[in-house]
Amino acid sequence: MKLKYLMPIFATVSTIAHADLPLTVEDLTTDKNRFKLDTSLSYYNQSQTSLAPQTYGMADLGNGRVIILPAPAAENNSNTDMLIVGAGLRYGISDSWEVGVRGNFVHTTERYTIDQKPNQSNNRFLQDIYLGMQYSFKDNKKFPDSLLFAEISAYDNTQGLRSKSGSSVLVGGTVYTINDPIVLSLTGSYQYNGNRKTLHNTAVDLGDVLAINGVVGFAVNPDITLTGGVGIQYKKADNFEDMGQISHNQTQTLLNLGMAYALSARSNLTANVRTNISGGNNSTLSLGITTKLGALPPPLSEKYRQSNK
Repeated sequence: MKLKYLMPIFATVSTIAHADLPLTVEDLTTDKNRFKLDTSLSYYNQSQTSLAPQTYGMADLGNGRVIILPAPAAENNSNTDMLIVGAGLRYGISDSWEVGVRGNFVHTTERYTIDQKPNQSNNRFLQDIYLGMQYSFKDNKKFPDSLLFAEISAYDNTQGLRSKSGSSVLVGGTVYTINDPIVLSLTGSYQYNGNRKTLHNTAVDLGDVLAINGVVGFAVNPDITLTGGVGIQYKKADNFEDMGQISHNQTQTLLNLGMAYALSARSNLTANVRTNISGGNNSTLSLGITTKLGALPPPLSEKYRQSNK
């Protein structure tokens, strides 16, 4: 499978009124020579109500990022609960260039039916570690601000598969425009998933994932920003060495509602719910905190005032 790219949709940049910018812009900016600590807790739930073979689904973590997870083989109903604890550290090499590392620890509870008998399994494990970077473009007066990002898995421990490094690559980009108190953003991403081996040494080609998400953020006041958006995801069918393609390609549309709250000048709290509009029965609830370490950078409104003089 070859990596693809998304062409950004360009629009005219609105004049920025330098009041209180939406807090969601914090995730799109880089602070030179400064660290940011990201922590999150997500709850994922999925239900299946029909005969289903063992396949691999995905939990949406937002911003084009997903976790690949096994969907249990079920004769009738199945239900999966998953708690995902995420942590990451980012460092601004320059005002445009940022690098980082992030990882996810997962606890799962699966309830399903086999041979007409109810079953339940519990598991906890380190899911993955990713190395990433992003580069921002903010000084072009003709087009919206934008950024490109990329991540590669340093360690992937998807359950049912042998752990592997370099098995997944995520590339994508975001374009956004600000007309205080509103920010509009469009994110597109492509996640390449390489060939893997199951615990029984069977080769499986995990399907790649394409995602597009549009979000509107509104600054209610200096401390609270509300967000809402829609997205679409496409996952190519998995291909097993011994059985071939046992499932179909998956397409689903998503609704994303959220809020950002300024806990202090150093920390922001975010809360999001992402749920299917069509194409599946799953949803993700997330809480996250981003903390700036060390000396505090200038306020966002001051940064934009300086860059638009």
